Amino acid sequence: MDFQQTLKGYKVAMDKELGRYFDLAIASARQQDELTAKALEQTKKIALSGGKRIRGALVQCGYAGVGGKEKKKILQVAVAIELLHLFFLIHDDVIDCGDLRHGQETLQKFFAKKKNGRTNVIESEHFGNSLAIIVGDLLFAKANEAILRAGFGEKETLTALTYLQEVVKTTILGQTQDIAMEKTGQASEESVLAMYENKTARYTFEGPLKLGALLAGTADKKTLSVFARYASVVGKAYQLQDDLLGVFGKKEKTGKSTVSDIEEGKLSLLVIRARAMAKGKDQKSLQALLGKKKLSVKEVQIFQAILIKTGAKKYTQDLAQAYFTTGKAEIEKVVLLPQAKNFLINMVEYLEGRGI
Repeated sequence: MDFQQTLKGYKVAMDKELGRYFDLAIASARQQDELTAKALEQTKKIALSGGKRIRGALVQCGYAGVGGKEKKKILQVAVAIELLHLFFLIHDDVIDCGDLRHGQETLQKFFAKKKNGRTNVIESEHFGNSLAIIVGDLLFAKANEAILRAGFGEKETLTALTYLQEVVKTTILGQTQDIAMEKTGQASEESVLAMYENKTARYTFEGPLKLGALLAGTADKKTLSVFARYASVVGKAYQLQDDLLGVFGKKEKTGKSTVSDIEEGKLSLLVIRARAMAKGKDQKSLQALLGKKKLSVKEVQIFQAILIKTGAKKYTQDLAQAYFTTGKAEIEKVVLLPQAKNFLINMVEYLEGRGI
């Protein structure tokens, strides 16, 4: 079975359990507060309208790979990680002033439209943002609660939850670094890669893998270290690919505009490299276009051409590929059950296929 089929199997099981979890939470909330129930209903729509469930799949992979056998229990933890992911997404949408998530209205947009007695647009937006922040916090609490109630031993549960708090703190650090770069307009290749490590690699790849392994009771330092090194390079490669797709990808394939990253002035490694290498007219054009709103097709083409001419595109592609190659080499060093090891290798090969 190939990676996509395996991942789809994980997703089907998690979506069913996520739906059940939300239904119970909505019913419970409705007994106390109708507004919270409505917020959870919209959150359920967002949750089940998209997402590959890679984080939850990696929890189960890490668990089974080192010999874990309690499939129902680890599924509850996989759902918990998806709830944690929603917590971050909802807060991200507030930070980014997002309108849509997985084709559904973001929480703050949904509730800003429902004025709820607010007299003007600013008050309505504040109400929507406030409610979204609170619901995000609720999901963080629910994620921890789901792990506590999954039924694992006290020692394994405490170890896993303690580790998870470290992952969350690291992710918040990465988000802070990202916001600071956007605010100041200043970043180096080293600082961007450090931000990718903190915001993407730890949270999306390392955290779920190690969480699953810890709940299986492993204390093998080599296994946990290999998971960390694998996740670090694969996570950074994944983010570098996203940067490339955000500027050079085809919208019908990626679902993402090739304009938004440029108009937002995103300081990706791709852009940092181009700024360092561009000269004369190209340097001026790059600075003028980065962060400009309502770019024309011609302006986007000029921006893309500068990224190619300066070698920034090839540099980013080569670095991502080097990271992917390192990731596959790292995972070969660890003793895992074959199905889990194949999943992790196949995931890298699948991600490699996303490239430009």
